[in-house]
Amino acid sequence: MNHPATSKEELLTVSLRLANEAGLKAFTIRSIAEACGISVGCVYRYFPSKAALLAATVENIWESIFREIDGYIGPEDFREYVRRLYGCIRNGSAEYPAFFAVHAAAFSPEEKDEGRAVMNSYTRRIQSGMTKALASDPRVRPDVFDGSFPAAAFSAFIFQNLVELAARQEEDCSYLLRLVEKLLY
Repeated sequence: MNHPATSKEELLTVSLRLANEAGLKAFTIRSIAEACGISVGCVYRYFPSKAALLAATVENIWESIFREIDGYIGPEDFREYVRRLYGCIRNGSAEYPAFFAVHAAAFSPEEKDEGRAVMNSYTRRIQSGMTKALASDPRVRPDVFDGSFPAAAFSAFIFQNLVELAARQEEDCSYLLRLVEKLLY
């Protein structure tokens, strides 16, 4: 099975496809190598460990799920941003079932830090975008946020609740949007 090496991008494309088809729990170096028609050793030329390949795959899944909202500068309405973000999460959950629930569990105990770092990096990025959307909404009352109730913590709270709603397969996030409206406007 010592075929010519493939590219790093092809390995990631195949790992995304396999993660989509079988889930991250079924993720192995051997399955990636077989799907690419290369030896396991060739995979290790591009990724020094299963954890490194898994982390790159998880990062690509995060990017795929949030591609539409990443850098989104839309209407100056935080509720619309949250609605769009929930759409991304719902679509991502449909494309990668149980991703939000199991991606951390796919890493072995020794690899948890690497998996957590990828997840934390991306969640910080999303929450930063949410905080910017909050700041650009002119309807937000000026007295809402202060040192004891910071906008960044509010963004983190909203994001966590969106992920929870998606995990429960809620059709929409209307109750959360109503809460946002009552708190901010």
